[in-house]
Amino acid sequence: MTEIIAGLTTGAIYAMVALGYNVTYLASGVLNFAHANLMVAGMFVAYWAHSIGGLPTVLVFLIAFVIAGAVGVIEERFAIRPLRNTSGSAELVTMIGVATVITGVIAVTFGTDALRVPFFGPEQTVVLLGGRAQPLDLIIVAAAIVLAIGLHLVTHRTRVGLAALAQTDDREAAQLRGIDVGGLSMWGFAVASAAGGLLGPLLVAKTFAATSLALVLAVKGFVVLVLGGVGSHRGVLVAAFGIGLIEAFGARYIGPLYRDVVVFGVFAVVLLALPQGLFGDRKVRAV
Repeated sequence: MTEIIAGLTTGAIYAMVALGYNVTYLASGVLNFAHANLMVAGMFVAYWAHSIGGLPTVLVFLIAFVIAGAVGVIEERFAIRPLRNTSGSAELVTMIGVATVITGVIAVTFGTDALRVPFFGPEQTVVLLGGRAQPLDLIIVAAAIVLAIGLHLVTHRTRVGLAALAQTDDREAAQLRGIDVGGLSMWGFAVASAAGGLLGPLLVAKTFAATSLALVLAVKGFVVLVLGGVGSHRGVLVAAFGIGLIEAFGARYIGPLYRDVVVFGVFAVVLLALPQGLFGDRKVRAV
């Protein structure tokens, strides 16, 4: 049971990254590859608050939320919007560049060493179904589940969510029907980025604050996104928990050096059978 809890916790962290990708994709048709970097930025905000001391926990989360949200708006306005009429992979390359800039700013400000930040809540071990878990583990898993369910309901039960689905299917047609695709894109980046920054102080006690973490989270989040199905929040959650469990049991019974080999092996096999992912929509196009 301890391995299961550890796997679910790891998967929940990956799910949070992939859900951020989903939000910007549904709102603008762009995968914000800087999302993991903004989560790491939130972690360093928590480290900064811990190092100076005296800041209330709520204020720490608020600062991370506002900073990351502001960066998200800047990303959409100055990095994505000018490229709307271009072709090729310009948006993808630009977002990778933005991610690199964010990491560089963090490294210059705080250095490249991994920094420890204690959990703001209780740290005593909890016995659950015969296994041991920290309260932070349970909070992270619960947060990922609530976030995925909330995003699923917003996407499929609200006007904003349905508008996002419409623009994802056909941006020009959605615009002709009166949907403000520009405003939708900006709000998508703002909300996803702010949520990423908000999650940073929660996750930092589990992962440490380290600039190198952004790349790991970005890659694993992308694997989860593709495996679960781009645009599917429930698919992301299922795939993330699956990847987390594979890593936990792979490290336990095969060895930590081979767990990524197992993960990417499963990833390749699933995509060979289901190219659209576990819960992705199969696109049919007349030719």
